[in-house]
Amino acid sequence: MNADQVKQLIDRVGPHIDARYDYTYGPQFPEGRSDVCVVKRLTEYGSSYGYDTLYLVWEIDGKPQYQIIDDTQSSKDYLHIESIREEDDSIVVGYRNGGSFSGRPGSIIRRFKKQQLGLV
Repeated sequence: MNADQVKQLIDRVGPHIDARYDYTYGPQFPEGRSDVCVVKRLTEYGSSYGYDTLYLVWEIDGKPQYQIIDDTQSSKDYLHIESIREEDDSIVVGYRNGGSFSGRPGSIIRRFKKQQLGLV
């Protein structure tokens, strides 16, 4: 999977408000892997409304799969990807919530079992 394929997938399946402002950032891959990544999509309507969605994207037999990790549709906070890494039987994604609107910033770690994703 390459970065353009991931961005095109998330552009297609992700939420849309205003094509002038919606934006899918470049994916981040764990070291040594090109079949799984994390990517952020900004969905926005100018400067008055918007939110972030984080996706885990992976590939099985050449077919892309995806899952929403988190979104800030209700809080309107910003999400920031900090890391993605492979650990033994898991893919581990680290990110933080900026807390700019909710007042509750914090770092979050999510673990995804490779077996459940169909990754080996």
